[in-house]
Amino acid sequence: MLRRVKASLPWGPGRNGVVTRAIAALGLCELVRTGLYFGFLPQQLTSQGLPLTAAGLAWALHAGTDTLLRSPGGHLVERFGMRPVLAASSLVSLLTVFAMPFAPNTAILVVLAVLHGAALSPVWPAVMTLSSVLAPEETQPKAVSLVSVAVGPFTGIGFLAIGALAGLHFAATNSASRLHDIGGWPLAVLLSVQGLALLLVLSLNAAKLHPASVRRQAAPSNLRRTLAFLLPAALIQTLGLGLFGQVIKPFTSAVGLGQWGLVGLLVAGAGATYSLLGVTGRLATRYGPRPMLILGLLLAASGLALMATTPPIWLYFVLAALLGVGYACLLPGWGGLVASLLPREGRAASWGVVMTAENVGMAGGPLLGTLAWDRLGMTAPFLVGAALFVLTASVYLWPRRAL
Repeated sequence: MLRRVKASLPWGPGRNGVVTRAIAALGLCELVRTGLYFGFLPQQLTSQGLPLTAAGLAWALHAGTDTLLRSPGGHLVERFGMRPVLAASSLVSLLTVFAMPFAPNTAILVVLAVLHGAALSPVWPAVMTLSSVLAPEETQPKAVSLVSVAVGPFTGIGFLAIGALAGLHFAATNSASRLHDIGGWPLAVLLSVQGLALLLVLSLNAAKLHPASVRRQAAPSNLRRTLAFLLPAALIQTLGLGLFGQVIKPFTSAVGLGQWGLVGLLVAGAGATYSLLGVTGRLATRYGPRPMLILGLLLAASGLALMATTPPIWLYFVLAALLGVGYACLLPGWGGLVASLLPREGRAASWGVVMTAENVGMAGGPLLGTLAWDRLGMTAPFLVGAALFVLTASVYLWPRRAL
């Protein structure tokens, strides 16, 4: 079984281990990030009598700092190398996570959160770049999409497991010690996971972002045109994906699906995505990433538009699976397109620029979704999302020579 899994990885012998360790380190950092800001800090602050808004402010400024600094973070990786930059990143992250429970007020907590965001800013551009440059050109769509898919479960584990552990810890009333107040076992788990990420980063001594066969660096004018083509689409598609973060639960309640129905929708969508990703990755390799990306966007738009018609309950699960199929096409399509257009020289910095636009869209999506919900009704976010996906698909229909 393990042998078959290794054989299916897109990077090849001698490279699979390096990339999988880098992805694991990224996943552990995301587990800590999600567990800290969404599972641990809100409960820890409440137990100390500090305002819950401090946790929200800390997350907002942390995420904003990470978003704004991804391009400079990628540039640092290009200039100084992946291992030293990510080692410094993991070490600073470890120290800030350790210090946060001791913050005496909101101001210190926010400063630590900003520092944590700056420390994590090089990680995503570095790992995405590594996964693309170490993969043969024909398998780059699959290689890049695997990063996002592999990290997803870490995010879920951080949210659920750390939140549950913190809930049990702070619900215990038989301890009034300082160790109990600042976090005890939940904090120890977060620090252990971040320490493991540091050890994995230190093992990346063989990781190089510039293989022996390096393409010539793109001219600045060509790179600007490429980024001008990618950035609006990156912003729009993540804006569409982020629309539903804060409205999906009230929507499922309003149409009669309830909590278990929401779980069923997530299982149907995620199951379709994970089961088809290998197939769509091969199709992106065979036919090119752009057709798969356009197909994925149009399938997602169709699913959202049909959900806005408030169909029978059973049909929501079919439409969730349709969305999952669209996302399975979108992931290798988008990753392959970016990997094929960005120059290998300076790719980490360029990828950081693209990911900054993605994060801005993801951050603005919930705001747009709630505004549409409040002003236009509960089906409006789905219609807006469908329109954004169709608009994005039309962007990718531009002739290749426009680049």
